Amino acid sequence: MLTEFLNQCRLACLCSLLLLFTHVGYGQALPAQPSLARVDSIIVAKTFPLLALMEAQPALRRALQESTGLQQLARRQAQRSYQVLRKQPVVVSHYVDSLVWQPREIRAVGQQLQQLYATNASFRAAVASIFTQTGSYPLYASRPDTAVLRLAWQDAAQGLNRILRVYLANAAPRYPVIDSSSFARRDAYLAEQVRQQLRPLTQTTRRHPVAFYHLPLRAGLLAMRLNGRDEAARYEPLVAGLNAGPKAAVSRTDWARYTYSLILVPGSGPSKPGVALDSMGAYRCRLAAERYRSGQAPFVVVSGGHVHPNKTPYCEAVEMKKYMVETLGLPETAVLIDPHARHTTTNLRNTVRMLYAFGFPTNKPLLTVTDARQSRGILGMETRCRRELGYVPYSNLQRVSETDNACQPVPEARQPDPFDPLDP
Repeated sequence: MLTEFLNQCRLACLCSLLLLFTHVGYGQALPAQPSLARVDSIIVAKTFPLLALMEAQPALRRALQESTGLQQLARRQAQRSYQVLRKQPVVVSHYVDSLVWQPREIRAVGQQLQQLYATNASFRAAVASIFTQTGSYPLYASRPDTAVLRLAWQDAAQGLNRILRVYLANAAPRYPVIDSSSFARRDAYLAEQVRQQLRPLTQTTRRHPVAFYHLPLRAGLLAMRLNGRDEAARYEPLVAGLNAGPKAAVSRTDWARYTYSLILVPGSGPSKPGVALDSMGAYRCRLAAERYRSGQAPFVVVSGGHVHPNKTPYCEAVEMKKYMVETLGLPETAVLIDPHARHTTTNLRNTVRMLYAFGFPTNKPLLTVTDARQSRGILGMETRCRRELGYVPYSNLQRVSETDNACQPVPEARQPDPFDPLDP
């Protein structure tokens, strides 16, 4: 079923994929175009780890398909959607209204999942692995597995709702200038794509057992694809490509020689189209190069994705690494890229994630180096982090100088953000 769905989407997505991979910078050849299935799987794994687990394990899918309560919920949802898709032209906002999970449905699914956990041993063992072995939901680590299951599902449902509302129904995202839908309201092409791609899937869901989340998840992935929003899947796996050399060097490092584990340089997106590296970004790189040469840390992380202007082909981190290596003369193996961050909050969060994922010592502080204005902003960023991320991805933040701050990493930074599918 999924293969058929992806094949139907290929023509619609070809232009978006060509646009997204026309520039990678730093002298790299164009990467092999990833399959649509791989892009989808990366987005799901990073944004909704619980759903990725359910997708990956046949035993879990069977348990979900055999649950009468979950199947009833899925069929009611599909029936609502089918009634909208029968009409021409399709009003996409009405379709989204029919598909999003209502609060009572989210609660009902959570109860059904907890019941499965209590009564189905294979379901219980498989679900427990995502909480105990992978650590995918560190914010919920102190809670019982049944509570983690309910909260992880709630995150997934609300995240899917947001994707559908933003990228199909034109709701405003957190940052409209860089994250909005590519389509105008009542766009005829979008409406026709929704009808063609999703009506067959809706019919199948009405008549045959499928995973209860199947229809909204496929609709959400189609929405992302039609909007050309695969930012979260680019440059993965992050330990390869431009990070392969630095990753190998981490295990050879004598950490006792350094005060800090690494130096973080937040990106600065150009305001004009066609500009690869902003002058402020270059200035921040020069400051960081001075700290590196003085021996404060053995590595630099340059952080920033395809952000400004909207849908730019240039990645801030890639362009900053190119500048630091080719112009400033830093070793290639000393400069890592975080090519996903879109905001100062996620510059810090993603860098902390890399510390854990790449084998850095997490008992050492990291050093942020930027211009004086942003440095002052970082000092007061806890409230913004709690509002946007739900937690603060660092601790013990201290001012070192006008341009430098130091902080400690915390494991909570690994918590996925289902409300930002471009950098979850």
